[in-house]
Amino acid sequence: MGIGGALREAASVLWPVACAGCGAPDVAVCAPCAALLTGDPVRGDVDGVPLVAAAAYEGKVRMLVAACKEHGGRAESRALGAGLAIAIAQAPAAPLVRVPSSRAGLRRRGFDPVELVLRGAGLRAVPLRRVAGGGAQKERSVDERASAAQGTLALPCRDAERLAGAAVVLVDDVVTSGATMREAVRAVRAAGCDAAAIAAVARVPRRVPGALG
Repeated sequence: MGIGGALREAASVLWPVACAGCGAPDVAVCAPCAALLTGDPVRGDVDGVPLVAAAAYEGKVRMLVAACKEHGGRAESRALGAGLAIAIAQAPAAPLVRVPSSRAGLRRRGFDPVELVLRGAGLRAVPLRRVAGGGAQKERSVDERASAAQGTLALPCRDAERLAGAAVVLVDDVVTSGATMREAVRAVRAAGCDAAAIAAVARVPRRVPGALG
């Protein structure tokens, strides 16, 4: 065993690593979990705007997203970024505009997960700006999410002037109820842009009314 191998073995004992998706040892994101983000994209729409997500927000993908959002791990951000890049490639070629983290989330984490994942994909996007409270959406009902999101986002004036009349692709990490993305669509339209498509890492599966589970 070479010096590099010995150091890696020692590090694995002192600071054990496990896949954030499935718990496989000695790797932050295993190949099978990473592959879940680079398969067939999930397609849909938000009020008529086409949406492409790298995967459904469930199981191991959900665990990878959670690990990235909470710890900002490089391996997780690269894996999620690979999936996001595929979703973006399915959308029309256009400037990217990203949904920002909530102010509370940004204070707590110290970083913006969507920006981190975009960096993992080697991409950059114009950030929308928080102009009102809104707050974290995680614990809210669908109706509460829709109400809380209204009027909370805007495209900064300098970017609005530069992108006026252009089609843009909106980017987020997870699309849940669609409330935040509807507000993002409203914000770019109010700035004189057209929302050509939405690209996301994951989309929460829609439940069929009356279905079990």
